[in-house]
Amino acid sequence: MRYISWLTWSLSTRHLLLSSPPNTHSRRISRLLTPPGWDHGVFIPLTLIHPAATIPVVQMSVLESQSALALYDLGRALAPLRDQNVAIICSGSASAHNRRAWKSGEASTSSYKAKQREWATALDEAVKEDGGEKRRERLGRWREFPASYDMHPHGASEHFSPLVVAAGAGGDGVAGGWEDDWVGLGMMTYYWN
Repeated sequence: MRYISWLTWSLSTRHLLLSSPPNTHSRRISRLLTPPGWDHGVFIPLTLIHPAATIPVVQMSVLESQSALALYDLGRALAPLRDQNVAIICSGSASAHNRRAWKSGEASTSSYKAKQREWATALDEAVKEDGGEKRRERLGRWREFPASYDMHPHGASEHFSPLVVAAGAGGDGVAGGWEDDWVGLGMMTYYWN
């Protein structure tokens, strides 16, 4: 068994279909094949953490509503699983995920980096808030944080949402974390014991 990404599947399937002459067989194959469905937020961390892929995994999607309060409450609902030796891994890019800014080069400017630092400070303070209810309240207002729309454009919070679920699953525990540099931006990783 191995974790297979949608991208890997789609590229190999596309190559297969494009390299064969258009005929009934290639059309039948394309209709019969279905992707395995692992999102990159699942298969990348799990490939790094446990490449043997011998553990059961349940993949969950973020909520279409993108409601931070609902996501936090989802994490709370999952929290009792921690007492049953279940790891709750919420993978995203909460510190920043703005493809337009990356592609245009804006993300490498000093003004964008300053905005990202201001955003990251507000986010870090909210995530490390003492007490689950206070943390829920602050994360519920994350769109009021400085530069929130620069870091996660309107309607595109799917890389931020997993952090809110993790914060809810963390209960009243205090978050720990560390910062990594990624293309000159400070990217935070958080955990709850």
